[in-house]
Amino acid sequence: MKNPKLSPQDAVIIFGDLQAGIVDLPLTVPGAQVVRAAAGLARLAELLDIPVIALSIPKRDASATKLVPEITSTRANFRHIQRTRPDSFENPEIVAAIEATGRKTLIVCGVATEIVVQWLVLSGIANGYRVYVAVDACGGLSARSEEASLRRFEAAGAVMTSVFSLTGEFAGDFTQPLGRDVIEVCYRLIGV
Repeated sequence: MKNPKLSPQDAVIIFGDLQAGIVDLPLTVPGAQVVRAAAGLARLAELLDIPVIALSIPKRDASATKLVPEITSTRANFRHIQRTRPDSFENPEIVAAIEATGRKTLIVCGVATEIVVQWLVLSGIANGYRVYVAVDACGGLSARSEEASLRRFEAAGAVMTSVFSLTGEFAGDFTQPLGRDVIEVCYRLIGV
């Protein structure tokens, strides 16, 4: 049996549309909870040097998009790319950024689960990537439509996970400085 553990050295984290105006929509999960979980994921990326790609969509008025500061202030090194299509794999710049990492595992999250996350998952799998969905850092537009997307992800072969689960998976030895720092992400998420 293959090792079921996810390796941070093979992972890329993709944040989809976690930007002002989008996370403020009436979602299946309060935007503040989605952003808090995303900040935890960004912290894991910072600690474990996992590449981050942050996607956003153009605003209606064509002004510059602003990613949530919980991501931009937590992960020092990330790539911000604007997407103009629901399927990010139809954007050559995004595909090139993912391929440039040389990694084959995508950890995805964002708003809306039914749009940006859905196509990252389905097209990621179709393009040969292992895909994990950090569900606590996702927000849907309705409970029924989000549930339909999550079922579709699992049927396609995606792995449902959470920032808490990833933290436990990546922590290693809690008595070592890196392990302590990684497990600390859980405590921050629950406000302890």
